[in-house]
Amino acid sequence: MTAGAVRGLSMPVLRFNGVFLLLLLFGLSLGTSPSFSVDYKNNCFRKDGEQFRYISGSIHYSRIPRAYWKDRLLKMYMAGLNAIQTYVPWNYHEESPGQYDFSGDRDVQYFLKLTQEIGLFVILRPGPYICAEWDMGGLPSWLLNKKNIVLRSSDADYIAAVDKWMGKLLPMMKPYLYQNGGPIITVQVENEYGSYFACDYNYMRHLTKLFRAHLGDEVVLFTTDGAGVNYLKCGSIQDLYATVDFGPGANITAAFEAQRHAEPYGPLVNSEFYTGWLDHWGSRHSVVSSALVAKSLSRMLAVEANVNL
Repeated sequence: MTAGAVRGLSMPVLRFNGVFLLLLLFGLSLGTSPSFSVDYKNNCFRKDGEQFRYISGSIHYSRIPRAYWKDRLLKMYMAGLNAIQTYVPWNYHEESPGQYDFSGDRDVQYFLKLTQEIGLFVILRPGPYICAEWDMGGLPSWLLNKKNIVLRSSDADYIAAVDKWMGKLLPMMKPYLYQNGGPIITVQVENEYGSYFACDYNYMRHLTKLFRAHLGDEVVLFTTDGAGVNYLKCGSIQDLYATVDFGPGANITAAFEAQRHAEPYGPLVNSEFYTGWLDHWGSRHSVVSSALVAKSLSRMLAVEANVNL
């Protein structure tokens, strides 16, 4: 056989080996599809069958001009994070009933694409209530046109508006789920509901069914509440993985014991580790010790917890 013939045979083999190597590097084998799940037996998340832990950071696209999204995301990636967490403010995209805006600075789909291109996973928090120190926690003010409406409850008027909004948003998010080739690994339902007076389990059950109907059964849905059993009592519910949030001054052992009250098995998760705090008009600027933040973060990582800063 001539040298030319040998070269002619070797090139396709090299190309095939290169593709196979790329598949191995990304943790996927031939014939399998991406997967992300909760491993209750081993107290961890599983990504494509392998144990996975996220160390993420919150970034609100709604507070940052689109021109700066890439800069901010790159800085988060270079800081060593492997995921980001972001809210979707309802009132930012539907300022008037039935009038949706996902253009320009509101183009959340572009934000998700950009995040994936940079190499970060996404923890999506679409509400409908997000808190986030944002007007009405992201709920549109026009909901209050219904005089007797009870927000964040099974109130018929509120549920009708939520169903319509989620019927618009969630189908847009579905292609970006990790199982579908996108960056979204988990999706939060509501936000710190255990701190709200209503304690309406039927409302949370309705949201669970609504999210499942639009996103499917494979996606990991979760809740977030303060690290106390009293918060988890009304904030957690069956079929939604319960997580907690707390800052650097908290007792980490006690905080995760509260999570274990709701989730005896599965990964430890601090969905909001407060590296700072909000300011109030007329009050002194809030400052959190960076040394205390680092110390608390190290302790959480030592017990293999997932953390969002």
